[in-house]
Amino acid sequence: VATAVLEKMTKHDRYNVFAEAVTEEEAPGYYDVVKNPMDFSKITEKIENGEYDDDGSKAVSSLYEDFLLVFDNCDLYNDEEGEVVEEAARLLGLLPET
Repeated sequence: VATAVLEKMTKHDRYNVFAEAVTEEEAPGYYDVVKNPMDFSKITEKIENGEYDDDGSKAVSSLYEDFLLVFDNCDLYNDEEGEVVEEAARLLGLLPET
């Protein structure tokens, strides 16, 4: 399930905004604002390490929380009216609810 959801979200991330960790070059001061960073590459690592392999509902909830963290961090750092936040909102709408 985790792999399928990640593949769907990655496919629909038109600009690969959330594919990799944010760098200071891309977003100065990002790590001063965002204390718990998350991106699709970290979710991939967690899938590969079996971190979402717990019993069904707990695993799905953990995966969902990590996706929400990606988008919450985006909203926390970026201007509400910006394109990045709009992309995050669009992707969030594609995320299956738990």
